[in-house]
Amino acid sequence: MNFFVHYLAPLCISIVIAILGLWIGRKLGLMDKPGNDLKNTRKPVPTMQGIFVYLGFMAIVGICFPSIFHNAIFRWLFIWSLPIVVVEFIEELNYIGKIKYKVPPVLRLLAHIAAGFLAIYIGHFGAQELIIWTWKWLIPQWIFAIFFVLRSILCINAINRFDGIYAQASGVSSVWFLTIFLLIQFVVFGHYTVFTPENLQILLTVKYLSRILFVISLVSSFVEFKPLGLVRDIGIMFYGFALAYLSVVGWAKIGTLIVALSLVIFDAIRVWLRRIFRAKKSPLNGDYTHLHHRLMGLGWKRKEIRVFVRLRSLFMMILILLQWTARINKLIIFLMMALVFFGINYYLFVVKKLPCGLQIKK
Repeated sequence: MNFFVHYLAPLCISIVIAILGLWIGRKLGLMDKPGNDLKNTRKPVPTMQGIFVYLGFMAIVGICFPSIFHNAIFRWLFIWSLPIVVVEFIEELNYIGKIKYKVPPVLRLLAHIAAGFLAIYIGHFGAQELIIWTWKWLIPQWIFAIFFVLRSILCINAINRFDGIYAQASGVSSVWFLTIFLLIQFVVFGHYTVFTPENLQILLTVKYLSRILFVISLVSSFVEFKPLGLVRDIGIMFYGFALAYLSVVGWAKIGTLIVALSLVIFDAIRVWLRRIFRAKKSPLNGDYTHLHHRLMGLGWKRKEIRVFVRLRSLFMMILILLQWTARINKLIIFLMMALVFFGINYYLFVVKKLPCGLQIKK
């Protein structure tokens, strides 16, 4: 019974809601516009399926885990991600030509900032402890609030900009939600033996929510693979915010998430720096110089890129789990990954002057 409620039921509900979303998308004419850039030549498919990711999350919790439906962690995650979902919903309606209003980039950024600050202040995040080796610092709430907002913006936009190939962002998001779940299940519960009732309830809630989001994002990756439909920014940005939020609440704090997201974060930092200092433009103006664009420019196929990114993500997940609670090991791994990533990029695309992306008119 527990296996059905915890695993099979969320999977079945996710599949049913995904199919329902595809059907509604076709009935309402919410179809994307296939272009000639990174999209294969194909017929239009239902877009904005991220709305059903968001609603499906609520439905699964309400049906399978009614005891945590009114839990503060779920409530704040669902409510404070709403500004992001609403803004991206309006943006998607403009993109497919249903409305003329286009959301200004600054308004999208304000929605991300609002979600982060609301999660901190109304979600009752207190001062947080930062531990590096034997040094400890109790971070005041106002400093942690700024850090969390910046961190959530980084997660949201890094994952979203990594979504240049069908099912890539959904696929790696599923790996990262699985990472949080396994960390709590095997590392936190395996290492610590004494918990206050409040902490135990928090950890169990985050474990359940991470597992639910793992299932939902996994189903999303199958929906987007062909694609049958597209999650688009609504769902991907919701995944990014949920990752930032749950990793803090569930004790899988700074080191764990940064190491798990290292490939995406490094790629985002490199692209933003390149836009600012080499292209002399705003880092918010998109181009085709992300990792997957560069690999495609070198002749890699989409399938090969997806396999590489997911295997690398799974490898990092296993590596993190093997570190147990060794924070310094995670820091060393992070620094080594940064050296390898930026070193290889510098050698290939600066020294050897290989194509640094795809030359496509937007």
